Amino acid sequence: MTVSWRDIEQRLGFPGAEQFARAVVAPHLSDIVPEPPTENGTPGDLQLPMGVAFAMFIVAFLIVGALLPDNWAGEVLKFILFPLLFLGALGGSVYLFKNRFLEMLTRGQERFILRSKALTQLAEQLDLTYVPSPGGAPKLLKLMAAFPLAPEALREAALVLDDHGGMEAPLDIARRSGALVDAATVIGSREQKEKYFVQQASYQQVEDGFQGKRGDLSFSAFEWIESVDDAPNVYHLALVLAAPTRLCGLTQFRSKGTGWPGTPTDQPLKKVSLGSSDFDARFRLRSTDQVEARVIFNPAVIERVIAFAHGEKVRAVAFEDHLVFDVAGSDRFALVDLVTGAWSDQSIRETFVNVAELLELVDAIAHAFMLRGDR
Repeated sequence: MTVSWRDIEQRLGFPGAEQFARAVVAPHLSDIVPEPPTENGTPGDLQLPMGVAFAMFIVAFLIVGALLPDNWAGEVLKFILFPLLFLGALGGSVYLFKNRFLEMLTRGQERFILRSKALTQLAEQLDLTYVPSPGGAPKLLKLMAAFPLAPEALREAALVLDDHGGMEAPLDIARRSGALVDAATVIGSREQKEKYFVQQASYQQVEDGFQGKRGDLSFSAFEWIESVDDAPNVYHLALVLAAPTRLCGLTQFRSKGTGWPGTPTDQPLKKVSLGSSDFDARFRLRSTDQVEARVIFNPAVIERVIAFAHGEKVRAVAFEDHLVFDVAGSDRFALVDLVTGAWSDQSIRETFVNVAELLELVDAIAHAFMLRGDR
């Protein structure tokens, strides 16, 4: 269902949003030439390289299968070599078509800069700060760019993302909270566990950061991307807020059907029962401090959490001076597709709606947890 500009302007508190979109945002994107569409949605320039990579992988796997003995040892080796052969075929295709990939990288970089300018100006109209690449270039890209034989275009891409970075403090808080990774069993000290989860979270792709105030409540938000095997990526909106009071323990909250966040602490997390059948039917709560958890999730908070989290996969972590929320969903703020260059009046409208939903989420959480500055 398409949201009308009238509703968007009312939700944003920005009466001239439609005119701004036409006069400022659209001209930034007008120089972007979209790639020709294909039947399966794959960018045209990628079809041949991916086809070659797949063919190389099939041939290599058949040859390896013919050379290995037909026994349990051969089957084990096939299992081990399967991902290695796939990565090798992919790497070989990238090398064969490196000029094509570098041209795509350059075009994507140009689109990223134009998109950043448009969203920066939108954020300024709402008294917000937009950070295109929170934390700068992804860690994996930096490692690849530092390789001696890496092409100059790859180093340039890392520098551009670093130049558009920022929000290091809230990003560090989100990583330390464990909200950017799923729970896992890690053997070691608390420091080793915390280091593990922070390292795992540091490899997540992060984009589209927003910072600002609602009333006198400061917030920081950004999207991070969860890669899922054989399924579309999941886009998570992470929201970092100041806790209403200094916390001594660690409390984790999640909606039913959502995994627990990573847990760096050595202290046992125990289930917290709040005595609300509605809450227990939809949410789970555990903490190292039962009393503290009940103070944070008091009856008024429970009622508001049930209202604001309707239908959403959400989890949260309360620790030290921080509240970190994570809401799963689809790609937000997708003003233009950096790979294909596709954009439209509809993508502009949806981006404005996404910003409005972000601000409404901040207001809802502030109200639910009775934080200072809620409206």
